[in-house]
Amino acid sequence: MFSNNSNVLKSHKANIAELQKDLDQINKSLFDSTAHTAILLVDEHAQLLQSNNYFHEIFDTVMKKSDKISMLPITNTYGSCSNDSWFDFLTLENERMLPKVEMSVNNTLLYFTIISTVIGTKDEEGDAKSFIVSLTDITNVVELHNNEISISKELAYKQGIFDVTSEYIHNIGNIVTGAQHLSERIIKNLEPMQFFFKYFDHIKEQITQNEIFLKDDIGDDYAKSKKKIEMSLNIIESSLTDTIKNVLEQDMQNLQKAISNIATTIVYQQELYKTNQTNIDELIKISDVLLEINGVMEQQLINHDVTLHLDISPELTFKINRIHLFNGLLNLLKNSVHALDSAHSQQLCTTKELWVSARSVPQESSFFELDSMMSDSIITNEDIIIEVQDNGIGMDEKTIQNMFMQGFTTKSDGHGLGLHSFANFLTSCGHSITCESEGIGKGTTFIITLCTGEEV
Repeated sequence: MFSNNSNVLKSHKANIAELQKDLDQINKSLFDSTAHTAILLVDEHAQLLQSNNYFHEIFDTVMKKSDKISMLPITNTYGSCSNDSWFDFLTLENERMLPKVEMSVNNTLLYFTIISTVIGTKDEEGDAKSFIVSLTDITNVVELHNNEISISKELAYKQGIFDVTSEYIHNIGNIVTGAQHLSERIIKNLEPMQFFFKYFDHIKEQITQNEIFLKDDIGDDYAKSKKKIEMSLNIIESSLTDTIKNVLEQDMQNLQKAISNIATTIVYQQELYKTNQTNIDELIKISDVLLEINGVMEQQLINHDVTLHLDISPELTFKINRIHLFNGLLNLLKNSVHALDSAHSQQLCTTKELWVSARSVPQESSFFELDSMMSDSIITNEDIIIEVQDNGIGMDEKTIQNMFMQGFTTKSDGHGLGLHSFANFLTSCGHSITCESEGIGKGTTFIITLCTGEEV
């Protein structure tokens, strides 16, 4: 009996060993079939128990120093956990995942998704945990994603150049129109005045020629009268010259500024294609910029019967890109003129009023600081608020929501780039622009907040 039982037992053991061998082969095949995934069996102390060929191909040089996978050279977990506690993080629960980790292996950056699943085993001392850990190589995916981001950035940059170029071309057209109005007004003012001086010369000549027809006995009286007339003419001529000079001088200055703005805008646009540096800031007076815009738009405001009210302190300064601010504010004012015309044509307003104000306000997040070294004054960081308000056609809620979207416009001949580009510029520099209106026929207010940063 014993002998027979021994033979049976030996036979069963052999079968079990054969089955175990087959199971190990299946297990090994399963591990090795994952071409780009490292499959590991580890215990709760991060001790490596089993791994597939892909793991050895990648990490053999690393694992020579230690057989604990917690020593894998993870350099970045992208915020999931700290770099040195990744294994503790993975084994904290029955199933955990690190979506993206970065490793430096043989001076090469590799990227993996790591998933851990707990499995229970039982030994003589009681329960112990072990884990199946998979490291899926996503390096190619990350590289493709980075390339896609790079291409997207390039496309966005080119789209940005297109937007800015379109905006600048549009605003150069505005400035040119303003310059044309100025030059036409100069010509119009000069045309009648130039004949006055010819008339004065003609009168003086006639007075001199009339002397030959006078009798000798009245010659002295005529000479006195002639002198008085000539003096009067000289006074009128001098006064007229001063008047022409004063009237035209401001027009000429505005014209020169308009031409300068055109030239500066073109140079700036050329530089935009040469370099990525699009924010060349300078310290400017807000009042100077708005006075320049007023000079460019003055004739247009007169033609459309719009009254512009400016309320800006001459001391208000800010460090910003002047061309962007100039073109953006110019665009806002031209939009207001269009809105005023629309309201007036629909009899929603009797007068066309446009208000532009600028003021400094303390930053909400700033704190008070006592300047005891210089004075007893309280110092705070201050922002600048510029408001452009009109009593024009106004906006409904949908228009306000879409106002700064690319391509959105309420004009039949608009392109929807001006406000979009201006808003992009402001937000990219940490500033903001908002739009408020109580509805159709109740006007619109644009509020620009220029935020003072640490560098300003």
